[in-house]
Amino acid sequence: MLVLALDTSTPAVTAGVVVIRPPHELIAELEAGRPARPARVLAQHTVVDPLAHAEKLMPLVTAALAEAGHTVRDLDAVVVGVGPGPFTGLRVGMVTAAALGDALDIPVHGVPGHDGLARSLQPLPGALLVVTDARRREVYVSGYAADGRRVLGPAVVAPAALPDLLAGSGLTPTRVAGAGTGLIADLDLPVLTPPADAPAIGLVEAAATPLLTGALPGPLVPLYLRRPDATVPGARKSVLGR
Repeated sequence: MLVLALDTSTPAVTAGVVVIRPPHELIAELEAGRPARPARVLAQHTVVDPLAHAEKLMPLVTAALAEAGHTVRDLDAVVVGVGPGPFTGLRVGMVTAAALGDALDIPVHGVPGHDGLARSLQPLPGALLVVTDARRREVYVSGYAADGRRVLGPAVVAPAALPDLLAGSGLTPTRVAGAGTGLIADLDLPVLTPPADAPAIGLVEAAATPLLTGALPGPLVPLYLRRPDATVPGARKSVLGR
């Protein structure tokens, strides 16, 4: 199964082409005592530009497909990161994924970006905290048990309030990962560095079960975690007090 992975939930714009290995191949590898991941990245292209998601994404898709030796017609599914992230960036990735799915008549699965990052780091060495920059002196956080289950978040919180959030959740992370780790340095947790192909392989592996079973994907729901800055103007007030 050939899958296109898209993520625009952070300043990094990513497009990757990933192949999911059939179950019998995985079973054979495991029975032979060889570690095996359910997915393999054929190509991944990333550009860091927080102001050019719309301009960069499709050229990255084209480049990744070309490097992998495929075209969009070869795709069996699309997986897209649904956040948490800012309104504009998320909208670009999710609208692009939905448009490709509609045009090619293939399923589109949404995966929280923190889940994808945590999945790329499995097997986890212990409880994990994933942190990304939410701007406005806040961070997006998600917590994962050692078995990979998300048990906290995603939530948006000020770094100073994070210890109280963790205490209330009962999670005691032993590692931290994500682009926002520098913003919570006071927690003094060891940092896990994701593999280079983390965005693509993590998102696809997080969606591997519904992809392989042919489950009908649910609606794409963005994890903004904040109301948009732009709002509908209210009724004009009369200067005459009427």
